[in-house]
Amino acid sequence: MTAKPKAGDYSVGWICAIPIELTAVLAILDETYPRLDAADGDTNLYNFGRIGTHNVVVSCLPAGRYGTTSAGTVATRMRSTFTKLRFGLMVGVGGGAPNGDNDIRLGDLVISQPTGVSGGVIRYDFGKAMENGEFLRIGSLNAPPSILLNAVAFIKARDQAKLGKKISDSTQTIEREDPRFLYPGQDTDRLFRADYNHVTNEGCQNNTCESCNASKVVIRSKREYDHPYIHYGIIASGNQVMKDGLKRDTISGQTGALCFEMEAAGLMDDFPCLVIRGICDYSDGHKNKSWQPYAALVAATYAKELLLQIPAVVKDEADSADTQREMIKEINFAIPFHMPFPRNNQFVGRAEKLEQVHKYFSGSGLMDTPCIFALIGTGGMGKTQTALEYAYRHHREYTAIFWVSSVSEATIRTSFIDIMQRIVKEQARITWPESPPDYQIIGLKLGIPGLIDEKGTVSANLEAVDNIKSALFSWLQLPGNNRWLLIFDNADDLEAFNIEEYLPNQGSGAIFITSRRPEFSQSAKQVGLDGLDSRSAITLLLNLANLTGSGVPESEVTALVEKLGFMPLAISHAGCYINETKLPLEDYLSHYNKAFKTVQSRKPRFGWKYRDDTAATTWEISFSKVKEQNEEAALLLLVCSYLNPEEIFNNLWENDLLKKLEIQEMVLLLASYSLVKIIKFGVFSVHPVVHTWARERSDPSECFKAIRYAITILGKASDRENVSWESNEWEAREERRLTSHLEYLHQYLKPLFSAFLQGEPEFENQMLFGHFHNIAVVFSKQGKYDQAMQWYERALAGKEKALGKDHPSTLSTVNNIALVFDNQGKYDEAMQWYERALAGCEKALGKDHPLTLVTAERLRTFNNNVSISK
Repeated sequence: MTAKPKAGDYSVGWICAIPIELTAVLAILDETYPRLDAADGDTNLYNFGRIGTHNVVVSCLPAGRYGTTSAGTVATRMRSTFTKLRFGLMVGVGGGAPNGDNDIRLGDLVISQPTGVSGGVIRYDFGKAMENGEFLRIGSLNAPPSILLNAVAFIKARDQAKLGKKISDSTQTIEREDPRFLYPGQDTDRLFRADYNHVTNEGCQNNTCESCNASKVVIRSKREYDHPYIHYGIIASGNQVMKDGLKRDTISGQTGALCFEMEAAGLMDDFPCLVIRGICDYSDGHKNKSWQPYAALVAATYAKELLLQIPAVVKDEADSADTQREMIKEINFAIPFHMPFPRNNQFVGRAEKLEQVHKYFSGSGLMDTPCIFALIGTGGMGKTQTALEYAYRHHREYTAIFWVSSVSEATIRTSFIDIMQRIVKEQARITWPESPPDYQIIGLKLGIPGLIDEKGTVSANLEAVDNIKSALFSWLQLPGNNRWLLIFDNADDLEAFNIEEYLPNQGSGAIFITSRRPEFSQSAKQVGLDGLDSRSAITLLLNLANLTGSGVPESEVTALVEKLGFMPLAISHAGCYINETKLPLEDYLSHYNKAFKTVQSRKPRFGWKYRDDTAATTWEISFSKVKEQNEEAALLLLVCSYLNPEEIFNNLWENDLLKKLEIQEMVLLLASYSLVKIIKFGVFSVHPVVHTWARERSDPSECFKAIRYAITILGKASDRENVSWESNEWEAREERRLTSHLEYLHQYLKPLFSAFLQGEPEFENQMLFGHFHNIAVVFSKQGKYDQAMQWYERALAGKEKALGKDHPSTLSTVNNIALVFDNQGKYDEAMQWYERALAGCEKALGKDHPLTLVTAERLRTFNNNVSISK
């Protein structure tokens, strides 16, 4: 070319990761061009040249800045400066993943090619390791552009051996000019067993395998030819170097990956490209750089051969496309305000939280990355309503507010399509206010060509969604588009997919997340949402119950909202139930205690503000997720529904079979779904409504299992030294804590005692009777004699049946019952039980047995006290 090409003359963008890859591509260019002046804000450095009829712009990642993020940044800057690029190439070295089906060797080539479940590149570090060792790939990446795939198909149709020889022959001229690129030879290509780790060669500057055990080398037949063999398939990309043979084989076996590298995943969604990798190592610990130059050169040579198959765009066609795009002189950023839910006219309180959100977003300034605020809390606290209220109050401060339903990956994708539909509709209205819109031009301008039909409907097919996501993220990043807000509501399922893939990481807008999961603190301002303040809770209840101004005593209303833990969802149910049934306010609590599911499922036919959620169902989803991951953790929550919910210490399980760390992990899992709240290390609480729900949700079998567990841990705790007055280790605080749990257990178990014991196997009953006795002892020492007697009586009846009346354990309970009557001043009853205990001990144990002596001493003391009192 006689004239120096301009930025608009370059049609191919070529990205390298390391300097030797850049050196390789410069060596294979047909012609090099002078550098252009740098565009404002573009910090990339570029080299320019020609391959065949294509003008190619080449950039390399900054020194030491490897990985998907750095690659994505370089590509974004390149596309911003060179707006006429047709496609891109990511060319360089990678680590092979040989197996029985793919004889991949050093110097071979791996080309990304779509499969039935992948676009050709997967993000292996964004997968999830399952308990059975399987690798679950989360999310997907775009496939290369059709023009590149067509070229690959064309080149695959050729004799691959001849192609490999041609590539090898082409490199020899460069090898003679630059010895760094010399072919190292098959003798230096050694593959070690996956389970054999590299042995460092001390004293040697280069990391070689001279000290590695040669017997661990995998025996492979020598190839007939030295030219590179070409493989097509999946390339695994991640932010960390793969240097573990076992992990390599695991991921490769489960995903089909032929190669591992570090950059491609950062490009595929925003930089349409093909990935070409020359194999320089085997993705294990036996890495060295001796094969890097040759591998980089053969990759660059293949890329050149590929480009030579692709015809250049005819100038008139390119100008026509440019002209069409220019018809839209300016991309619109102002999207009319619309929310999927009407404003809640019963919304009360939350002024402090709303101000906190507003202050955080307002004070962030213009940044290169979005400002993220995460509102966290248990189900029913009103997170969605708070986010909705924020949008209605402040929508005039934003050019666009979009609502993203984040219940699942599918709902997020659907939301993205709806958002793009709104962007397209408004762009059409502004550009063609009085004539039919040209949606083909809008598609070109927004980066989704062919995805909008003649009626303006955005395509919703699966393959299009990834392109729509990329186009949306690009729209959010456009210069000047800095006053948008994305609300990701209900982002609770963090296991089934990686939500980070759907959070734009560039742009100057704001992201508001609502979730039950307190796991966003590393990337967001995370704030918890608790119950309403007392005045707001009372106002909400009276409004929904239609009792405002009715003269209902405030003390009754206060007692009810306290019972409901100031939870908006539970209060809304109560208000609706009272309004519809005309139930007097003072009677609601008794209905609540007797029929929780009924009263906390009532919702009006119209105007309900909580989607389909009810207090009877809202926690069931979270509970089922916990149960899927850890059934013991789910049982732990049910057990806690029979304890004092305000303060539960992990050390309550100290003497149980479960270790402290296991309990801590269970509590963390429950807290991660906001089913419990960690107050401080080793202490957690359960919201009162969740506490009631957990108890009422269970069928009898599950209920009795939880009760048995609760009795066991409390029975063991009751026998500890630190709750015994006679012990030097006694702690009044520990005794009070234990007593509070026992009182809750007694309250809930009292009407179920008979049914519970009938449902228990006899051998398990025997184990429980000792716990009954221990619990009764604590009640007795606290002066709670009625409760103590109920537990003693059940302990005694069970022991007599299981062990016999003269068993020492049975007689110990008889002795303690006498003591209860004694302490109450019921002397006749006490005398009968003391005498029974003494007679039983003398008969079964003898007069000199310690229990007999203790019983005799108690009887003498009792008689003396009675004599003195008379």
